[in-house]
Amino acid sequence: MKVITNVTDPSKVGQVVRNLMNLLREDPSIEVEVVFHVDAITVLSAESENKDVYALLKNGINVVACRNSMIAKGMDSDSLILGVTVVNAGIYELVKKISEGWIYIRL
Repeated sequence: MKVITNVTDPSKVGQVVRNLMNLLREDPSIEVEVVFHVDAITVLSAESENKDVYALLKNGINVVACRNSMIAKGMDSDSLILGVTVVNAGIYELVKKISEGWIYIRL
């Protein structure tokens, strides 16, 4: 099973992480990806020291940053937490994965 979700609001990151950890406790074999875009992109900055993002990476969850949102916030890929993947458009990443059969979860 493959699951994708997205985060646009930085205040929702903790809630998303808790839900995904619950999901993986039930079935650790699920492949999970989280796309960060809009205002939530800022939590992926290495300077943010967001422990929730590190928890995602530590648990094998693919953390994805939207380059368009990064540009809007004046960020570059060198400023991201190590292990974060960058895609050009977060919305396209969601649509592509859903079209490939990934299950979208709105959290």
